[in-house]
Amino acid sequence: MNDMATTSSEKNGFTLIEMMVALLIFSMLSVAGVILLRGAVNNSEVTAESLNEMAAMQRFVSLMEADLNQVIARTYRDQNGDRTVAFAGQEDDDQSNVFLAFTSGGQSNVNDAPRSNLQRIEYRLRDQKIARLHYEMIDGGVISEPADLLSGVSGLEIRYRDKGGLWLNDWRTERLTDLPRALELQFMQNGRAYRHVFLVGTGYL
Repeated sequence: MNDMATTSSEKNGFTLIEMMVALLIFSMLSVAGVILLRGAVNNSEVTAESLNEMAAMQRFVSLMEADLNQVIARTYRDQNGDRTVAFAGQEDDDQSNVFLAFTSGGQSNVNDAPRSNLQRIEYRLRDQKIARLHYEMIDGGVISEPADLLSGVSGLEIRYRDKGGLWLNDWRTERLTDLPRALELQFMQNGRAYRHVFLVGTGYL
């Protein structure tokens, strides 16, 4: 009778080896679950970062397109009082890192401030960041704080389409009021190449 009870107990229980195997399988499943969860979190972070970059690029393109579409052939005076070209492009010896400078119309004036609806705008590339700045007044005036639009930018190159339909690497004007018909912007951002073409002013289709 005792032998039968002992045999029944051995059949209903787990041996040490079986327990170790079960723990091993449970541990492997737990590790696999953690790896899958970590992978899902990483993928989510990468997706969110890509979406943020796409949104920033779209805002940059929309803002630059709006600015360039309203460019006017209006010269202005610099800090020394000298009259400056209406549209200035990238210059290698420019220590201010300005790659575009122009006067644009359509500035809103919701507070009815004593100023024009024109705005002098600069785009700069510094520390791999493209920033937009504007002056309170066309001639002189205080410049705004830079508004960063894109980061991780390198290899910026600009081409300009003149009134004869030629693409130029440098913008050199015969008259102070000359404007390009369009411009092409190429650069790298975080290892990706981008190319954008913008019309300058209106009526140049």
